[in-house]
Amino acid sequence: MIGNLPAEPASFVGRADEREYVAGLLGRARLVTLTGAPGVGKSRLARQVAADVHRRFPDGVWLVELSALRDPRDLLPHVAATLAGPGDGEDPGETEVAAHVGGRRMLLVLDTCEHLPAACAELVGHLLERCPGLRVLTTGREPLDAPGEHVVTVLPLGADAVTLFADRAVATVPDFVVDRANRAHVVRLCEELDGVPLAIELAATRLRALSVQDISARLTDRFRLLSRAESETGESRHRTLRTAIGWSHELCEPHERLLWARLSVFSHGFERETAEDVCADGALARDDVFALLARLVEKSVLLREGDRYRLLHAVRAYGAELLRELGEEEAVRDRHRDAYLRLARRAEAEWAGPEQLVWARRMAEELPNFLAALDHALAGDPRVAVELAGTLWPLWIACGRHREGRRHLDRALAATGRPTPHRVKALWAAAWVEARHFDVHRARTRMEECRRGPGAHVWGAHAAAVVAFAAGDDEDAARRLDGLLAARRGTGPAWLLGRNPACVLSQAGLALARSGGVRAKEVLDDAVWRGTLNGDCWSRSVANQGLAVLAWEAGDLAVAEERNREALRLGRDLGDLAGALAGFEIQAWLAAATGRGGLAATLLGAVEGLGAQAGIRLDEAPYWGARHSTCAEIARGLAGGPTFRTALAEGTVLDLDAVYRRALGDPPKEGACLTPRESQVAELIADGLSNRELAERLMIAERTADTHVENILAKLRMSSRVQIAAWVAVRRSAPARPTSEKGSGIVPM
Repeated sequence: MIGNLPAEPASFVGRADEREYVAGLLGRARLVTLTGAPGVGKSRLARQVAADVHRRFPDGVWLVELSALRDPRDLLPHVAATLAGPGDGEDPGETEVAAHVGGRRMLLVLDTCEHLPAACAELVGHLLERCPGLRVLTTGREPLDAPGEHVVTVLPLGADAVTLFADRAVATVPDFVVDRANRAHVVRLCEELDGVPLAIELAATRLRALSVQDISARLTDRFRLLSRAESETGESRHRTLRTAIGWSHELCEPHERLLWARLSVFSHGFERETAEDVCADGALARDDVFALLARLVEKSVLLREGDRYRLLHAVRAYGAELLRELGEEEAVRDRHRDAYLRLARRAEAEWAGPEQLVWARRMAEELPNFLAALDHALAGDPRVAVELAGTLWPLWIACGRHREGRRHLDRALAATGRPTPHRVKALWAAAWVEARHFDVHRARTRMEECRRGPGAHVWGAHAAAVVAFAAGDDEDAARRLDGLLAARRGTGPAWLLGRNPACVLSQAGLALARSGGVRAKEVLDDAVWRGTLNGDCWSRSVANQGLAVLAWEAGDLAVAEERNREALRLGRDLGDLAGALAGFEIQAWLAAATGRGGLAATLLGAVEGLGAQAGIRLDEAPYWGARHSTCAEIARGLAGGPTFRTALAEGTVLDLDAVYRRALGDPPKEGACLTPRESQVAELIADGLSNRELAERLMIAERTADTHVENILAKLRMSSRVQIAAWVAVRRSAPARPTSEKGSGIVPM
């Protein structure tokens, strides 16, 4: 190879799409710049692409590393020395360098341009104008802003992060392998490191002394952990993670550094408006924050993801250190707490309206920030914590965050016992969360305390209704909810008793449907109509589930399935986990009643598996438990004992998205298909062969067999060979299922 491109000491892992794209871009564009965050791998990608395309450049690929330069006046001599070799003692000018390059077809790689952007842009522009065969590939934390420049943002690694960790780990611990025992820990570590190659490589070197779990536990001091000794190989500017990030900090202007420090109070992203609320003060004008955000994105300090911005964990940790040094941490965290309390109030006020889905997504995205605000409030003003925890009830109850809601409501309520209206609402929310877990004792305890608080008439009445519902006393629940509806013209929370009573109507209708109340359909139809009118998807989901139960009890299976699937679709968009479990349960009944024993078993297993993860034992709850057991017996009779057991086992390990696809009859996700060889390996696993036996049977290396098994686990999103065997068993049974099973005459339970 002509040029000076060095041989790399370690293999290049991943980024196949980026390599192909940048290589193709160099065929169309004369100037390409790779930008990205500190340690993301811009330089390594540039060198790999240069090696990939070197045959296109008969006059060579030339790498010029610029990190050691500080004076822009040194740029031209440094580039000239690389392209033309040592001169006669006089510094050449741009014209002389351009003349030397002339019409030669070569690739010039300028690595690390961020501290010399103007000088690099001027030189590159001059050379490209005078040298028609020249292509230039540059790297930096921001674009050069040169004419004709094509910018490619290098993002952190995705799935390839695990492969990179495994590759670098072997260099440290030769017998290291990512297997079933440690895969989850490695994946979690790579996620905690944001998929940043430098951080991953530095973490891998720590395997001499630490396990993967130990490395994760020590990431609270990531800068000390993720460092490289002076004697170890690697570019000096990347010897430690702190050095790599500190280099970016040096390139920022004072106001950019100040904003960086203040942004560190955000957890896992934020929107511009909230950043302005939190970061603006006398030192930083609100109108300036947007422009500074843009500058930090250009300098690869911030990542922009749609309407949101995010600091990588290490970049955020660096900013947090700066904020403490500035003595501003308390004041900025106070503003962060207040901003997220205001956001929670807005979400609650607009929850039952046409923006409900928008708020569901927004609250889920902002959960880490809500929790950070709650932690800060608990340390400073527990009364604010109680208000925030109670105001977030839509997130805890309707959006599937039941377990988090239980934990954080308990923390807030334990922090202060002062009786206030905000505490009453938090107790009401806690009673409802416990009711969704079917923990009737804890729910009743919270409800009774709620009813003793100031202004608790409405909150306490609704809490008593949801407790009765969880306990299986549907008639009492319906009576109490009817009482709330009759009083909706009086005082009380607008979402509950005001212009949109769909929430209470849907709950009352579901209780009536379960208890056989004659008014059930009338109430549920009214709830659907009102929910549709106001844009309240959650109330519509609950009401449709009530109509599905009503149709099921009446033996109208077609209507029951139609309504249940509609309920699931609406709840899926919101993230309603408790509603989903009930919907999966109903869908299992319908599958068994129409001869689909394998599907019924899988859905029953999913209800048990997902419910156990969330602490919701629907299969043991009033109304649901007996029907769950009856459905299991019918499904076992339809599918046969062995197939039923394997289908049930498969269901217990499916993730939520996969269960939704089964319940709604959606096709499998693309990309989950196995290759013919992988399918063959899966079949042999189901037959009980070990990896060594697989290798012998297929006449392949045992390591190759290991790789096939790991690929199958990854594609099917499983964690054990038992799950693969269950997956195969269900598919083996499907073609042999007798068509006469359908319409078998099984009646509702």
